Amino acid sequence: MTTVTADSAAAPLAKAARVESLDILRGVAVFGILMMNITAFGLLGEAYANPLADGGVTGLNLTAYAIVNVGFEGTMRGIFSLLFGAGIVLMARRMEQAGAGIGAADIHFRRMLWLMLAGFIHWALLLWYGEILFAYACCGMLLFALRKLPVRHHLVIAALLLGATVVMSHVHTLTLTGTEAAASAAKQAAQSGAKLTPEQFEAIGKWNEAVAHFMPTPESAQEQRQWHSGTWLEAVAGQFDWSFDFQWTNAVSWWLTDAIPFMLIGMALLNLGVLGGQLSVRSYGLMALGGYAVGLPLGLRELELILASNFSPLGFAAAQETYQFSRLAMVIGHLGLVLLVIRLGLLGRLQRMLSAVGQMALTNYLTQTLICMVLFYDFGIGLGLYGQLERYQLYGVVAAICLVQLIWSQLWLARFRYGPFEWVWRSLTYWQRQPMRVKH
Repeated sequence: MTTVTADSAAAPLAKAARVESLDILRGVAVFGILMMNITAFGLLGEAYANPLADGGVTGLNLTAYAIVNVGFEGTMRGIFSLLFGAGIVLMARRMEQAGAGIGAADIHFRRMLWLMLAGFIHWALLLWYGEILFAYACCGMLLFALRKLPVRHHLVIAALLLGATVVMSHVHTLTLTGTEAAASAAKQAAQSGAKLTPEQFEAIGKWNEAVAHFMPTPESAQEQRQWHSGTWLEAVAGQFDWSFDFQWTNAVSWWLTDAIPFMLIGMALLNLGVLGGQLSVRSYGLMALGGYAVGLPLGLRELELILASNFSPLGFAAAQETYQFSRLAMVIGHLGLVLLVIRLGLLGRLQRMLSAVGQMALTNYLTQTLICMVLFYDFGIGLGLYGQLERYQLYGVVAAICLVQLIWSQLWLARFRYGPFEWVWRSLTYWQRQPMRVKH
């Protein structure tokens, strides 16, 4: 009798068994995430949302900001979250069908714990405070229990969480409007020589805190520049509190309002056959048209609110009220477009290259950080380009990195089963060295 174990049930996938559309989408998302993150790699952190903070706000810089803000802000991360949720279902299902039983849970949680450690190393030691592996691992452990819910339950829970986010955004706008009015009145009173009350001082402080979220103080700007110009140990120590706040202190709200809803939608879309490329050409065409028909007008309206406010916290807050609607619609549009191209068999060579990038998504995601460390930090060996490039010039860096990864991913997978970091992750998960070379 042959005994089926969790490890044997989770043996390396044969090439034909992979869902190529998922790999292609993953490759698109990895590049899209770099396009979004590049400003935080190369400019002050606040420049991600506010071009007034750093990198230029006129001409090509403003054009680049507008295109990225309307077309891609939050959508690449959204697609990556969809795929992560779908991956939880797909891997557990495959192991359970192979007879792994409860061992599927054992493998899943080991995978997530190692991914969590990789995420910690990524933000604490590799200095990328905006990394998502740590949060995804935490969400992945929570969502494993929900993987077998009916599609409608996945969608209802996601809708409730996103709906709650919209309500909270509206409340935040109302609160911030009151804070701005109180702070403005307090400043006018101070200018007229009146003695301010503790409440007035508090209002000014709260408004200044809101402004500092989008526009760095001179002290914050200098601190960020010092991380990039000193030694690696100085950078690790200097950025730790910043990263810890993003990765942990404020993490749970981000999990519930951003990552988890889209992971649940990803689970549902996998079960509906959407992500596997199983729908008709017409269906994917309608997805693209419908998604863009809703997402683009909303995104343009949000951009208008931000620009009309001259990048004020109130403008960002007002735009945030419809952000989840525009973001979800644009995700649907992007999915429909990419899956339509796949179903039509267009751009075959590019599809194969993107599929290789997606199969090595973890390696490519981490190596993007390593490359950017060399480019934007000093450490005595780096190029120290932090703050030296304008916003639009940073997208040339993105194009160069994507081109290199398109080429090297395909070359690597012609010889090896996994990317380097995927191989380490898998070997640690099973606590056994995994086969690496492709047998020809």
